[in-house]
Amino acid sequence: MDLAKIYLSFNNQAEAFEFPVLPEEVEIKEKGNNKSHILQNIGEVTIINKVKAYTLTLKGLFPMENGPYVTSKYLLKPAVYVEKIKRWRDTGKPVRLVITGTSVDLSWACTIEEFSYKEKAGAVGDIEYTISFKEYRWFKVKKVEIVSDSKTSQPAIAKTEQRPVEKEMPKTYTVQKGDTLCSISKKCLGDSGKYKEIAKKNNIANPSLIYPGQVLQL
Repeated sequence: MDLAKIYLSFNNQAEAFEFPVLPEEVEIKEKGNNKSHILQNIGEVTIINKVKAYTLTLKGLFPMENGPYVTSKYLLKPAVYVEKIKRWRDTGKPVRLVITGTSVDLSWACTIEEFSYKEKAGAVGDIEYTISFKEYRWFKVKKVEIVSDSKTSQPAIAKTEQRPVEKEMPKTYTVQKGDTLCSISKKCLGDSGKYKEIAKKNNIANPSLIYPGQVLQL
């Protein structure tokens, strides 16, 4: 069975880290978005809409020193985790949250809605944090340009152009030390069973033979 892991990345995995200590609980909230109306001779009716964006809250610890409770291979200083989260939040762009090895495995593009932290009493340097994410749904907007008709001096045809609001989903992944195709598949695609697809796409005959620095097509 895969060990539970929680990752946070930014800018198509240009920057990323693994949460060093698994939180005691992961809280996910789902809210409906239905609307009620009163119709004459019928009474109250409900219009069913798609649910609102999911929210997820983590409460955990950024420890100063390594210990048996630390599950990540690489432990950063607590202040580094805090700096990264605040900097990524302040760009106004979504981050990606990946949870694997649990009953709530997910890979979300999301925004950082709330982030609070404090130094843990009695443990110098350790930082306790609470962070809340909100699911980010990718969409496109239309840019409208009004073209004037010189003959009639009236607005003519409006040209529309579609553009994505943010970057497209990552299409490549650079192998890190300790990675396997299964772990990469789980981290990037949310399903470790898709490692065969990655192997096929990259002409990898033996899925066990990958090396740090190798760039894989997803």
